[in-house]
Formats: sequence, structure tokens, C-alpha cells
Amino acid sequence: MIRESEAQQAMPKGMRNTVTMPSRAWYGDIDLTLAFPDRWTVHMLPPHDAPKLKPAGIEAAFANPIGTPRIAEMAQGKRSAAIVVDDISRPTPAAELIPYVLRELHEAGVPKNEIRFVIGGGSHRPQTAEEMEKKLGAEVVANYAAKSHNFMAGDLRGLGNLPDGTPLYVDPVVADADFKMTVGGIYPHGAVGFGGGSKLILPGVSGFATMFHFHTFYPSRGQGNIERQGEIPDHRDASEAAARVLGLDVVVNGVINGRREIAGLFVGDFVEAQRAGARFAQKIYGTHIPADLRKEVDVMVVNAYPLDSDPIQTGKALWSRPYFEKAYTVVVNPAVDGICYHGLFDRIDWGRFDTQRCARAPMEDPEPRLGRRDQALIWSENYPAHDFGRKHPNDILVRHWEKVIELLAPAVPANAQVAVFPVSGVQLLAVEDR
Repeated sequence: MIRESEAQQAMPKGMRNTVTMPSRAWYGDIDLTLAFPDRWTVHMLPPHDAPKLKPAGIEAAFANPIGTPRIAEMAQGKRSAAIVVDDISRPTPAAELIPYVLRELHEAGVPKNEIRFVIGGGSHRPQTAEEMEKKLGAEVVANYAAKSHNFMAGDLRGLGNLPDGTPLYVDPVVADADFKMTVGGIYPHGAVGFGGGSKLILPGVSGFATMFHFHTFYPSRGQGNIERQGEIPDHRDASEAAARVLGLDVVVNGVINGRREIAGLFVGDFVEAQRAGARFAQKIYGTHIPADLRKEVDVMVVNAYPLDSDPIQTGKALWSRPYFEKAYTVVVNPAVDGICYHGLFDRIDWGRFDTQRCARAPMEDPEPRLGRRDQALIWSENYPAHDFGRKHPNDILVRHWEKVIELLAPAVPANAQVAVFPVSGVQLLAVEDR
């Protein structure tokens, strides 16, 4: 980890105006120091945040679930259990919570060889062996059955239709289990307001037809909204309807702080526990912007952390753009994963996508040229040039931070004002009253 003083000493003359923020979730979780010209004024705008939850707090969440009996009581007499866990694109440190889950299931008498893990990545790619160990823990992977959900598999279980006609197809390991639960995180999300709750069922372990209906025919709840914003059933409503049909028993939902540590834990009913967690998330992710700063800022820097492990999540760091009237936007996303795949929108299964990806010839990065203010400069070491042009046709890919400053310097005042959002992937912004 680089200390700020060491980083400052290594900066070129005139570039010792620095800020430090977290970066590379799952791939080091390092401190990243960015340097700006000395005459620029940099405003760090962090969320309210919260400290790491102590072990006693985790124990209390499992001992006092919200809206359900304790897991060990609910799982009594169950012959099998399926535990759906979010994938590496989500920053949840699930491996820290899973031992508590297993303790509850073992206490209930669920046979060890009938406890199975499913990575509920929706239409994301399957996880590698290394990613499985990061998410679940090496000991869990070595001793329990674990797999990634395949939304195009031929053995999905048809569970009929939701009340509005949406067909429901679910991963067979989950559908066939006597006891069904999820372990994931609660983060701001445009479609469902906040993640968590039923989202690891739909879209997490649902089939292509179900997800197609889900993404096509329902309105979004809106980022950071806990309850529906109108009369028409939305994405969150559809997801919860699917969980009811399936029979989701319980959720274990964490809320992380700015260092990717569990700051709050909400165990219990997939509606009640998720709502409680979302209210907590609203508080700690809340970020106040001074009213006068909106007109003054020339450059806004949004750090995609803790959703910066893959290129697809880049858009979630850009929710702050409408808050500034004249600012150029810079996105920091190392995208260490380097794979830009979302099966539903790419309309192709992972196997064929990966074959095509590996066969394509290397592509040179386009020469970065700053044009309009509505073009985002996306600084990423690993975002593939092929995919960048397809996902961000109007934006600018930059490989080195020095190039970002070189492009911006002629376009902004010599005494430019900069707003930095250190964990923009989860921050919820509000303008302060005058």
C-alpha cells in the first residue's frame, strides 16, 4: 500500500496536490493516490460512511433476524439447502459471513453433503476457481459443492408464471432445495432501488426468458429509492414476486463501508430485512454537495470503487454527473477483470462469447482527444478497446493518469475546482440547503 507522503515525493514538480482513495476491489484493495496541478483546488466529497461491524454485531444479526425465526430453527428437518451468493462484480465480502450461515445450518441438522452454493450472477459470466475462493472462502470451496448459475442452461426448472404472466425459470439446485437462502449485499441500483433481498433470485438465478421479461417490461424503481415510485409494479416488485413463488426462506444482506468492510448486517425476511438494510445504506452512502460548489466545479472525478472490478459497472459511477453544471467528468475504473460480458444484452452464451473474445486480433487504443464536456474521460488500465467503443461510443479511453491531466489542463481554468467522489459506485448524492 502506498503512503500518501511517499506518493507525493514521487510526483513531478507542480503536481503535489494529491488525494488518496481506495481502488481495485478484490484485486488488492489498495490506496490509490492521484496528483493534480498545484493551483487546482480539490474538494473530497466522501459519503457519511460507518465503522466496520464487530463480531458481536454479526452474531446479534443472526441471533435476532428481522421478520423470521432464527435460521437454525427454520432449517430444522430440511434435507437440503441452497445458498445463493452474489458474484465478483459485487463487493460483498461473503466469505466472512458464510461460516455463520453454515453454523446455523449444521445446528439445524442439514446434511453437509446436501448444502450447495450457487453464484447468482444472473447473466454474468461464470466465476473462475480463484474467484470462487475469494467469494466463498477456500475452505468452503474445498468442502462444499459450488457452481455458477447458467442462465441459458437446458435444465432450468419451470415454476409457472408470475401473476402478470412473466415465465419463471430458476436454477435447478436452488429450485430443488428444501431450504433456500441468499448471501449478498445492499447497494444503490437503478432498476430495483437497492440490491439485496430477492434480487439474487430474479435476476440472480433466473433463466433467459425470465430475465428478458424482467428487463424489458417493468419500470425501474430508481437509484436509492426504497419503495415503489408509482402505481405500476416495478423491477423490485417482480423480483419479490418471483421469490415468493420459489419460496425463498431467508436472506443474509450486508451493507459495506468505504473500505469494503461489513458495516451493517440484516438477516431475515427477504422484504423486511432488505428494507431495513436499504434504510441503513441510504444513511451511510448519503453524500452532501455544498450548493455553491455545483456551479464552481470544473472537473469531477468519480471513483468506480467498490464496483471497479469489471468494465460493465462503470455506468454506476456516473450517477453523479447531473449534479454539476459545467464540469468535465473523469471516471477511475481499473476494471482489472478486463472482460466486458453481459449475456442478456450481448445475446450470446459465455462459451461462444469467450471463444470470439480470445480469437479477435488486438486493437490499438484510439488517440484520446478531449471534445465536449458531456464526454467522460474513463481512466482504465484494463478496459478492452474493442468493448469500450461499443459500450462508450461518445467517451474517451485513457490509460495513464498523466494523460488525463494533460487533456484537461488546457480546457479548464488555471485555478480549476475539482470534486472527487472516492466511492462513487455506491454514493447517494444530495445538494445541501443554502
